[in-house]
Amino acid sequence: MTTAARIAQVLLVLAIGVILWLALSANPPRAAGLFDFDKLNHLAAFFVLALLTEYAFPSATVSALKLLPLLGFGLLIEVLQYWVGYRYFEWLDVAADGAGIAAFWLVRGALRRTFDPLIQKTLGA
Repeated sequence: MTTAARIAQVLLVLAIGVILWLALSANPPRAAGLFDFDKLNHLAAFFVLALLTEYAFPSATVSALKLLPLLGFGLLIEVLQYWVGYRYFEWLDVAADGAGIAAFWLVRGALRRTFDPLIQKTLGA
């Protein structure tokens, strides 16, 4: 496993933890301005999770299959929110999660062409 993959795995676990904490908090911090729109937050969070997943598991050949569990994570968040009592389940949140994953999938090639040389230059990976 490369150094880049290990770093991506650590960042992925941290991101999942932070997103789960934010999703289950009674009063999560709110960003002012553009990112105060809940669905945009979902889209951005799952775009980043998809990017980290892409680099965390470089040996997985079919990217769609490695990104599918992220949608399951989004669904799990909504189920857990339903159970905590002070949050609620929203199918539109799951759709926004899926949109973030799909947005990553659409620009995946361009991102890889941009980031891969930078990673190799920085880490020698």
